[in-house]
Amino acid sequence: MKTIEWILCDVSGVIIAPTLKNPNGYTVETRYFSQEQLEGMYTAKEYTNYMLGYISHEQFIGKYLKQHKLDLSVSEFDELFKKDVVPTEGMETLFQTLEKKYKIALATNEGKMLMKYKVEGSGLVQYLSKVIPSYLLREIKPHSNFFKKTLNIIGAQPDECIFIDDMKQNCDAASSLGIKSIQFKDAKQLEAKLTTLHIL
Repeated sequence: MKTIEWILCDVSGVIIAPTLKNPNGYTVETRYFSQEQLEGMYTAKEYTNYMLGYISHEQFIGKYLKQHKLDLSVSEFDELFKKDVVPTEGMETLFQTLEKKYKIALATNEGKMLMKYKVEGSGLVQYLSKVIPSYLLREIKPHSNFFKKTLNIIGAQPDECIFIDDMKQNCDAASSLGIKSIQFKDAKQLEAKLTTLHIL
């Protein structure tokens, strides 16, 4: 096995908490929106096209808000979304340690603006060597081409990387290409796994 050079990390569910999950819903001025109303965008048919970069942020969010008769402008939604991004406890301390020995890249399924808000809201930008989103790759996890293109961008072999994701199918897809993968639960579990692998 080659020396590990890269730590590849997912975003939602790893470096930030999953977004639009507040069971109490969201209020913009005097307007109330339930969790279900907003979180539904993640299961909308057009979300895949947004993640693949085939439609713009304005097209995707604007159409979703209009279709579901939600009294929100795209800019109001953006401000609500940014406030909902919460960094995962313990990850900054881990990144501070990892960044001293490895290059860290985010490899994530997301469209352009939502990715920007998530990454900026994570508070971890200063530790990153690369951000590799699906909208630029025109591929989404767990497709093998997502990982092949990611490896090509960073100029690394599979056995030079560790991949961290909260979704089992994404970890399995990376593992099938020879990338050592860790299914994320929380920062303490990740730290223990990385210690076992002699990464920390």
